[in-house]
Amino acid sequence: MSHQHKQSIIFVLSNLGGKSVAALAQLYAIFIFSKIHTPIEASVIFLLLGYAIWFQVLELGLSQTLQNRFNARKSAAADVRLMIVIHYVFVLVLAACVIASPLLPRLLLPAEHYDAKGIEFRAFSIGMALMIIATSNVILQRMLVVLNKGLTANTLLILQALTSLVGLALYAHTDNPNIVISVLLYLAPQVLINLPLIINVARKVHYKRTQRRKDQFRAICTDALGFWTLNVLSAVFLGADYYFSAHYLSSEQIVSYHFATRFFFLSFVVYYAFVQHQSRRLTPAALRDGAPAMRKMMRNSAIIGVASVTLIYLSVIALDDLHLFEHLTNKNVIDHSLMLAAFFYFTIRVLRDVGLVTLSSAGIKSVLYKVYVVEVVLGFTLLTLTAQRFNGVGILVSMGVTCLVSTLILFYLIKKLITAHTQNQVPGTM
Repeated sequence: MSHQHKQSIIFVLSNLGGKSVAALAQLYAIFIFSKIHTPIEASVIFLLLGYAIWFQVLELGLSQTLQNRFNARKSAAADVRLMIVIHYVFVLVLAACVIASPLLPRLLLPAEHYDAKGIEFRAFSIGMALMIIATSNVILQRMLVVLNKGLTANTLLILQALTSLVGLALYAHTDNPNIVISVLLYLAPQVLINLPLIINVARKVHYKRTQRRKDQFRAICTDALGFWTLNVLSAVFLGADYYFSAHYLSSEQIVSYHFATRFFFLSFVVYYAFVQHQSRRLTPAALRDGAPAMRKMMRNSAIIGVASVTLIYLSVIALDDLHLFEHLTNKNVIDHSLMLAAFFYFTIRVLRDVGLVTLSSAGIKSVLYKVYVVEVVLGFTLLTLTAQRFNGVGILVSMGVTCLVSTLILFYLIKKLITAHTQNQVPGTM
């Protein structure tokens, strides 16, 4: 086995380990929050965590852009460091605005459910600010991987999760839990653990000053805009369920909804890491050729994903029948109808994600735009029609039906790409 292959295996395992620890930390956190806080306080924290995918678009497409330009030697290390610092200043300013004004948090927490002067709203604002700052972690993690420091990146991820776990484990025994402290204990490590790295990058920018080229900055921003647009279109649909939950579900229903979706997040960690690793060297030509290896990769990823989702569903139902979750939280947090609806959604989601990651890795963006636009239009239409009447089940079924339609379109377009290429390869007849 070559050294490069060994390094690749170590990175994949450490990456999977880091994300698994983070997912387990989030599961542990929701058990603690449900046990020590009232339903309305717990629901605010869970809405905050559910909106994470929307906050992540504030990464602005820079992680993929900087990786591509650095690998292609279009941008130097100095350019990358400067953009990291500029982005960090941007998220700091935005986070300060969130703390200073209730305008942005109010867009996500409806006034009829949450008092802008209450402690729950204050905790949401603080958590939102921390999560906005933490979007810089995405860029840092990606650049560490590019610089062959993937093990360092995954170690930082594990440290963040373990710090949160230890803090919450100690705080779980307090007699007077405070929602603001809970949010700080869980989210602050995501900012603080990476702060020394940010300071080091800023120090290098300060001491290693080079001539800044405006055309370089403009080129980076132009490239990032394309990736950011894709990220926004994808995130708008995938985070919409929590927006509708905030407006149409009760606090108790939001708690049950978050439990259902977070359990299935464990399966997402497994199959998404696998398909990302398997498709890392895909090219448009390989996809159009319909290479057996590509088809095998998609099939294996789908099998692993569906098996993981099924295992999660059966395990949760079995453990709930043993009253384990009720014992851990002192509440009834598992809704079997919600779990079944979530099982439907996440099973379809596996097929969608496998197809999208394959196309994204192959660099075929035109199909991605079409699929994302369909999801936004159809998803919001169905959610508007079903959320108020059918509550959490309606939300999950709407998400699942939308993913089913987008998946059918996705694989039809993939097949069309392969068929068109095959026909072009057939020699002409006399």
